[in-house]
Amino acid sequence: MNENSHCEQNRIIRPKEFAYAYYNERFHNAAMTRHHHTQNEIIFVKEGECTFEIGGEPYAIRKNQMIFISALERHSTHSIRTPYRRYVFVSSMDLCSEYISDPLMASAFIMGSRRGIINLTENQANQVEQYFKNLISETENQEMKWKERCAAILFELLILLYRNNQDMFILDNSTQDLNIIFSIKDYIDHHYMEPLSLETVAQTFFINKYYLSHQFKEIIGYGFKKYIQLIRINKAKILLQNTNLSIGDICNKIGYDNINYFIRLFKEKEEITPYQYHKMYFKNTESYSITPSKRT
Repeated sequence: MNENSHCEQNRIIRPKEFAYAYYNERFHNAAMTRHHHTQNEIIFVKEGECTFEIGGEPYAIRKNQMIFISALERHSTHSIRTPYRRYVFVSSMDLCSEYISDPLMASAFIMGSRRGIINLTENQANQVEQYFKNLISETENQEMKWKERCAAILFELLILLYRNNQDMFILDNSTQDLNIIFSIKDYIDHHYMEPLSLETVAQTFFINKYYLSHQFKEIIGYGFKKYIQLIRINKAKILLQNTNLSIGDICNKIGYDNINYFIRLFKEKEEITPYQYHKMYFKNTESYSITPSKRT
């Protein structure tokens, strides 16, 4: 294997995994099994109707409606009225954490009980369609500063939605609470590989651990420990998709020192083992090393 192919094989993030957008059409009803993804998704239905199952809950989305799906959730789709035409924007969690500093806007990607289908007027739908077309152009051409441009387009889209659909954003908390909790969320997103506990993170941000625990669950929608688990599993999935690292190495890279616990947690969240997940992305697994005594 030459140096270039070695780098390609072990690269963690492929260019399109930061963000990509597309438009597609379907003229026959089709179901997609529950699938595993590592990115946020925004779906805008131009025509037709589709049913999504997200976190065990059904959502029917039709013409001039949108839905946000978190990178931390598994979902399935089933088109039920054709022709089914849709726009999709898929982005790494890094896009929000690195380019969108406004926690109110970023809260659109926070799921939990606040999730809902977004209804658009005809005029709003036309504006949204243009945003998606611009995102498709930027992600396909990838000209200079395309990531920043995608973030700017997304931010404009979020502002449009905020002006007309405020219930999809977090409004019941003070600006100070949002800033603190989203700062902690970003801290976890970038320090997930380190030992993290409620006590140490609370000390890092000079806040009461009980306040942190309550506000984190209230705003983010997941408990503090649960969110760390979901982020670590998300990062493990990226590594399993894009590298031939051993399960033991991946376990260590995402912050766990017990491989059996990691495998058990991964299977609990994804319903398959890390090894089975890896095989879905790599046809040739001969070079994929697994600790013999820990074979899954």
